[in-house]
Amino acid sequence: MLFIATLGLALFSPTAEAARCDDLLRQAQNPKITGPRLVSTFQHLASCDANLANEHYQQHFMGRAKDVDTLVALSMAAIEADVWNPVWEQLSKVTSYDARDEIAESVGASCTDNPKVITFLQGAYLGIRSTIDFRQWDDAYLTCESDDLTTWLQTKVESPPNSIFDERFDALLTIFVDRQRASALPHLATAAIAAAESGPYDSILLQMDAAVQPSLGARMSDADKQALETALVQVAQAVTPAKAKAVADRLANAGSEAAAVQLLPAIYSDRSQSDGSFLYGALAIETGECKGAKQAVLHLAEVREPGKRWMVQPDIEGPIRGVKAKLSKCSNDGAEWTVMVTPEPVSSSKEIEAWAEEHLQQWNGKGFESKIQKEKAIRLP
Repeated sequence: MLFIATLGLALFSPTAEAARCDDLLRQAQNPKITGPRLVSTFQHLASCDANLANEHYQQHFMGRAKDVDTLVALSMAAIEADVWNPVWEQLSKVTSYDARDEIAESVGASCTDNPKVITFLQGAYLGIRSTIDFRQWDDAYLTCESDDLTTWLQTKVESPPNSIFDERFDALLTIFVDRQRASALPHLATAAIAAAESGPYDSILLQMDAAVQPSLGARMSDADKQALETALVQVAQAVTPAKAKAVADRLANAGSEAAAVQLLPAIYSDRSQSDGSFLYGALAIETGECKGAKQAVLHLAEVREPGKRWMVQPDIEGPIRGVKAKLSKCSNDGAEWTVMVTPEPVSSSKEIEAWAEEHLQQWNGKGFESKIQKEKAIRLP
């Protein structure tokens, strides 16, 4: 009886277990063991010694897999055994780009049946040392149809890092946008607001545009355009005036001038007049040659704009050019008067006068006898 017990202890001793694990590793090196048998051998090795399985996964298992199906099966076996590091890093070592995509897609698609895949993908964001290796798994995030993964992505996106640019976070943003498209916009808006002071604010704004970018040759839908406008306005109303202006410029350049106009009170809150309007200065430059001397008259008018326009100059040119000429008796080349407007609203008439004085000095520096002619104020409807 004592002999039998001693024999049992010997069979299950650490030394015997180590020998069994080493034998499994030797089996993996047998060229006759391929396909399902290779996967099965790895599963037994991982069960026997996870550290040994982790150490030799890429060389003795992944490196000997001859087809995508075997690589997918090995990946899933390793994920199930919590042997993640070599799997995270394996795709860049697969020579075929198509095979890389197929492996990532297959692993991601299995997440609804195997919750460990979701944990594996969540861990990849911080666990993969190389951002390049992390990007290789983007297709897995796209094919994983899990609400849990969606919620996790949203949480990560809405908590941007405290740095102007973060390559890993930028990769996650791209994955999130590719996965969610226009549905990503509310979460990106939250992220942009959180990143406005010292985070990757500009990168997030770029991804907001990408979320509604139509396919080649297609037009952006009205619904996507409205969703983008709504999200950008939300951002602009919550950040500094300077950053809000950058958002408004994006909107105006994209043809969403009405949305940009909504932001005028947020951008120029310190310059709004008592009646809610905005004050601009306008100049029309009249030039001519009188008795051999070059002359310039700077027709200056204050402009009141009720906050309905992002671009003011088009509606000012007609009224300011309609003022009475002062050099009509002098010779000129018939050129149309140049019109300029203060690039932004101003706080007071003094700022307009100072702006006009700068232009007066410039014309004097060109050799003109120049003067400022104050005109009647223009009030735009």
